[in-house]
Amino acid sequence: MCAGGEGRNFPTAGQKGGDGPRDGDYGKGGSSEEVRFSQTLAALAKNSGPGVFTSLLGRLARERRWWDVDAIFAEMQVRGMKPNRIHINAAINVFAKARRPQKAEEWLIWMQEQDLKPNEVSYNSVINACAQSGYVERAEMWLGRMLEGGIEANEVSYNSVINACAQKGRVSRAEMWLEKMLSAGVKTDAFSYNSVINACAQRRDIERAETWLERMLADGLHADEVSYSSVIKACVHKGELDLAGYWLERMAAANLTANEVTYNTVAGACLQAGDEERLIRWRALMKLESGVVPNKDISRPSPPSTCTAHFEDPPPDPSLAGDLRRKRPVERIPRGEQDASERSAAPRGPPSGPDRPKPQRERPQNQKVVAQSSSTAGWMQWVVLVAVLAVLQVFMTVWARRGT
Repeated sequence: MCAGGEGRNFPTAGQKGGDGPRDGDYGKGGSSEEVRFSQTLAALAKNSGPGVFTSLLGRLARERRWWDVDAIFAEMQVRGMKPNRIHINAAINVFAKARRPQKAEEWLIWMQEQDLKPNEVSYNSVINACAQSGYVERAEMWLGRMLEGGIEANEVSYNSVINACAQKGRVSRAEMWLEKMLSAGVKTDAFSYNSVINACAQRRDIERAETWLERMLADGLHADEVSYSSVIKACVHKGELDLAGYWLERMAAANLTANEVTYNTVAGACLQAGDEERLIRWRALMKLESGVVPNKDISRPSPPSTCTAHFEDPPPDPSLAGDLRRKRPVERIPRGEQDASERSAAPRGPPSGPDRPKPQRERPQNQKVVAQSSSTAGWMQWVVLVAVLAVLQVFMTVWARRGT
């Protein structure tokens, strides 16, 4: 692109054409915006300081005009101005806001190569760009490099990665980063926990979602309606209405109202179960109607009958590989023969009498007779078709001879 005051080459922002702005980008109508922006740069006062170009980069970030980053650094080169770390961070932020993680990574790598010592702002912009674009592995990688480089990560760094893992359904990874966040003493907020709680609830793992909600409350954080609603909806979807009522009581005790989605989910479950009394009680709790007092001393019901024990498939056991290879495939037995073998191997029932149940094994034989009759009918249809074709062939031959 351009060279700095000491002849250093900066990464290239790229062309607007094939790698142009995404849908909704500002100024996508043509090159007139680029011309006007170049004119704006040329019209800057000659004594414009570094802060002016920082402001221009901030404007590009707000408008997501990543393709004009080159023009700013080219103008700085013409004026003999040396870009500093603030300018590079601002350029990275432009690409991050425009969701161009690859370009943001290139500028961060260039900073490392030039020994400009990226700070938490540099890494957070790249981490957020990768996380917002769905590149979870790269977001985790840059957070890991940030920590390895001795740079203290803040809540923005961790929350970006935690939310990205949760959005992709990688619950164990989200939990791991939240644990690291807590171990590092980084200040957590409701967003940190809600991402993990919602991810567990999406997998309908009620016990795990409850564990994180209880831990959130134990850490002194204020759980909001999103925290409770995630657990309540998971309970309803698993059919654990008693447990859903328990968390509704606690949600009402915290003076929180349910949102429309939670209200519709709970009301639909009550209507489906035909429990009008519970519906009236829960509706009053969710809307915090006057005269309804939440039961603060309610005890938690028994744990759910079934919960998701693992988020990922367990690795195969190597010791079983040989046995699986040596096993022969199971030979399928026809239904009629299987029933006959079961009858012969079954223990003898009680002696004959009026109370002895009648055998219920006639249906497979009937099905076999029907199958045989259907196959015979199909064979007869083919025979008739062949005969008709033979008659037609003879008729055509005789007609041809008469014509000659």
